[in-house]
Amino acid sequence: MLEHYASRLNGVELNGSFYRTPPATTLERWRDGTPPGFLFCMKANRGLTYSADSFDRVGLAHLFTERISTMGDRLGPVLLQFPPVRQRNLELLEGLLQALGRPTACEFRHASWFDDSVYEVIKRHRGAMVVTDEEKWPQAPLVELGPFAYFRLRRGYDARSLEGWIEVVRSAAASHQDVHVYFKHDPQAPRLALRLRDALDREAGGSESRRPRPSAAKRSAPAASPGTPTGRSGRS
Repeated sequence: MLEHYASRLNGVELNGSFYRTPPATTLERWRDGTPPGFLFCMKANRGLTYSADSFDRVGLAHLFTERISTMGDRLGPVLLQFPPVRQRNLELLEGLLQALGRPTACEFRHASWFDDSVYEVIKRHRGAMVVTDEEKWPQAPLVELGPFAYFRLRRGYDARSLEGWIEVVRSAAASHQDVHVYFKHDPQAPRLALRLRDALDREAGGSESRRPRPSAAKRSAPAASPGTPTGRSGRS
């Protein structure tokens, strides 16, 4: 199944790592069973942001990033999700990004995080703000902070509503080396991801140098070679 998926799309966002980090043998199997350029975006363990203040979040972040390093060059940005009850806390954000020590896409579910002081922290770590399209949560602005952009499209889309997002992703691809786009994990997600990818491919006219490469979702996106803007769409 993974082989078939990876032959059609270029990345996947993995939600299961939010609850439990897969064992090294599983990570190795995924790494070795996918082609070069395919990326796995791992959702960071919930203990990093959903736990009580007394919990050793930084220690867990070190452990999490060490374990997923098994993925090697198949590892895309980490998805770090903050719950709606967690309001802006620059010290926490700085500590987690420092401990993770790898490209991180930050998803905030409270509008207090949409602030220049937060953008500066993320920019220092060459991360991204996640732009999430979901009715329950506030939508973050698309702010250029690092080399990649990250979108989570979590509604039902028809051709007209998807076209609006195609334009947004196309614009992001013009100013980022890589663009990750993941659809909600449901039966229509692969179809939506392929439609997005095909629309961007037609716009690129076959030019590899400016072609966003979307993937469908399980949860990931493909990796870009240095200096080559790419796009990824998938399911999450």
